[in-house]
Amino acid sequence: MIVKKANLTVIIPCYNVELYIANCLDSLVNQTFLPEEIICVNDGSTDQTEAILLKYAAVYEQIRIISQPNLGVSVARNKGIEAASKEYVMFVDSDDIVNINLINEFATCLNSSPTLDVFYFNYTSFKDEKYLPSLTTQSLIESPKKYFDCGISLLNFLLENENYSGVTWQYIFKRSLFKEKFTGRIHEDHKVSLTILKNAKISCYFMSNLAYMHRNRLCSLSNQYVDYNNTCILKKVLVDCFDTMRKLPISLDAKNNYFFRMNVTYLELLLNSSYDYSLRERENIKKELGLLKIAIRMHRKNKRKIIQNICYAFKFSKKNKCSISTNLILLKYAISKKHPYTSIDNEHFYYSTLKQY
Repeated sequence: MIVKKANLTVIIPCYNVELYIANCLDSLVNQTFLPEEIICVNDGSTDQTEAILLKYAAVYEQIRIISQPNLGVSVARNKGIEAASKEYVMFVDSDDIVNINLINEFATCLNSSPTLDVFYFNYTSFKDEKYLPSLTTQSLIESPKKYFDCGISLLNFLLENENYSGVTWQYIFKRSLFKEKFTGRIHEDHKVSLTILKNAKISCYFMSNLAYMHRNRLCSLSNQYVDYNNTCILKKVLVDCFDTMRKLPISLDAKNNYFFRMNVTYLELLLNSSYDYSLRERENIKKELGLLKIAIRMHRKNKRKIIQNICYAFKFSKKNKCSISTNLILLKYAISKKHPYTSIDNEHFYYSTLKQY
């Protein structure tokens, strides 16, 4: 039987994932259209991750292993890019699962559009304790593809429809588009993905939520307290991203959706950081985040019913243990629909918390 292969390098940063890496690799080596190269960057794992990688590499010739001290996911990804030899690149998180037909869908898209630069796809999240998606139940995907003449048009479409994500594991892209190196240990890919889309030409959006399975782990980096230095790195990245976004020829709705989304990401990271904020500072961040999330409900998602937003304000305050004064401010905004500090309704308004915190 002839094995179909794609001119594709899959890069997998690996750190202490002995419980998950086999599932991840199985989903790749069992693809109906195989990647020609799989680079696993062992980022100083102290468990059995390396032993499992060696076992797979001994069986599958397309798997290569690069080992380094624990320098973080950004360094691991950069090293993987440097070692990649194929025309296209895909990043995969080491605890995730790729649909066994995803690369076949990419190859089909590439066959119809040989100059393709970017292939973007949807995903589904699942938790550790839930049933692991079976490879057999993922065998068929019948979802539409939408083509764009440039990456900026794809970006505009994704933002307007609130489907944009800055994570690079939602892309397959030409290696030549990789112009920005990854920095930081969390939310490290925002500038990279934005730069790729800004420079891309022919792009395709594959609209299947089963294309990629993203595991939400309680012990994953994004669910742990974050070193404050990494929040500072993210702030610098977002300053550049915001400046780029303002200049792009996309709609005002698309731009504002991006600003709203990225500010939520930044504020949530601040609350989860290791920095020793005073009670007043932490409360101010909670208040800003709560106001922003209510604003998104009202102005981006068009959920303007007062009772619904009052309930949301109560839930937010309870979850984040907000003070009575913060709770009252959120309730007042939910009822009056008037932001206490800024003109959210102004279509030219670009919301940013980067100068405040």
